[in-house]
Amino acid sequence: MALRSMFPAEARPDDVPELFAHLDLVTGRVELVGRLDHATAHLLHDAVSALLVTSCAQWTVDVTRATVSDHHGLRALAVAYRRAGRHHRQFLLLGASPTVQRAALQLGGSESSAVAGQVCPN
Repeated sequence: MALRSMFPAEARPDDVPELFAHLDLVTGRVELVGRLDHATAHLLHDAVSALLVTSCAQWTVDVTRATVSDHHGLRALAVAYRRAGRHHRQFLLLGASPTVQRAALQLGGSESSAVAGQVCPN
């Protein structure tokens, strides 16, 4: 299942940020490809909403091929982390820089920093 950002009516194709969210409901994995920013953060929210109805105990969000472009993108990661914790799921963030990991965890309400490939404590 892939979710794609909608094109604003007045935007030129060059100006439209794109993000593809590849969602695997069996494994609980979301792979983001493109720009995670104010225009596309809702796609991560939608993907996490879909994961809520699965029985996956661990959610993996892979941002290896994504760019977190602004504070909205960072906040979207933090919200996904908090939602995982509220629903007793483990959250794994892959491919994020150490700076993005620390900021997302701090915004998400965790004191510890995450290391790529490790499960973030909830």
